[in-house]
Amino acid sequence: MAQAVKRLGQSYLLVALAALLFGLLTPKLASLFLPYTTIFLGVIFFLTALKINLKEIILYLRDWRMVVETNFLMLIVIPVMVYYLLRFFVSELALPFFILAAMPTAMAAPLIAELMGGRQSLALLATATTSLLAPLTVPFLIKFFAGAQVQVSFIDMFLSLTKVIFIPFILAEILKYTWPRASMHITKISPLLSVTLLGLIIAAVSSRQAEAILKSFSDPHTLTVLVSLFILFAFFHWLGYTAIFWRSSKDRFTISICLTYMNFLLAIYLVDNFFPEPAITLPIILSVVPWTIFLPVSGLIAKKWLKVS
Repeated sequence: MAQAVKRLGQSYLLVALAALLFGLLTPKLASLFLPYTTIFLGVIFFLTALKINLKEIILYLRDWRMVVETNFLMLIVIPVMVYYLLRFFVSELALPFFILAAMPTAMAAPLIAELMGGRQSLALLATATTSLLAPLTVPFLIKFFAGAQVQVSFIDMFLSLTKVIFIPFILAEILKYTWPRASMHITKISPLLSVTLLGLIIAAVSSRQAEAILKSFSDPHTLTVLVSLFILFAFFHWLGYTAIFWRSSKDRFTISICLTYMNFLLAIYLVDNFFPEPAITLPIILSVVPWTIFLPVSGLIAKKWLKVS
């Protein structure tokens, strides 16, 4: 388990860091990919949706209390909590951390949960439901709670998220139904293609603010941002495990995984389209560092909490 988790973390971190350097050091070249970030993210969602068994999701929906509990906690309660806590302690980080907290569960969460001994079916359910609800909850939360800080159209944001979530999901289901053999072949190459597109999105987005981001690296405040991100991820782990205290340890750990490993790529896409400011973009991009470094940490936590080998 430890080796699998380590390899997963390394692949994300290495690709993300290489893409970030590519975008910052060659912004003109990396910016050529900016018009295609929506397509790239849509393809990633499409490739992931090919692996989701809709029949299993419908079966898991019988546990409706768990569905309501997890989605309300992850998509409403925790983002609002993060927003108001940060406004009190570190106000300049309130909006970017709020956006991160509002994101649905990462598409890699079921795999992470499986590797670490969590309940994969619950992680799969959380991934599917939070992703499909995100086009509604994310614009609502940002408009309702951060509307005084930013002027963003609810409809524009909803449509943007719909394009990269709903449409790819529907297309994937159509392909699986009409041409199952083709979907199986595509699934075999999906990890390599997804990681490549991940890198291109990070490179393209970072190129838009390359000069400002490079300057920020010499600013001590950037270290504060990075440390704050690690604290945020540790907080997510703890809160995810303790918030649903009445569930089994395996369920609680799985929710901890689903909450901690949010879809940071969707957050990067969102800020690039609606909040293209270095003060917001940089913390979102830097979130990939604790996201990947916490993977082996999560494995150690799993050994302690779940007694898995």
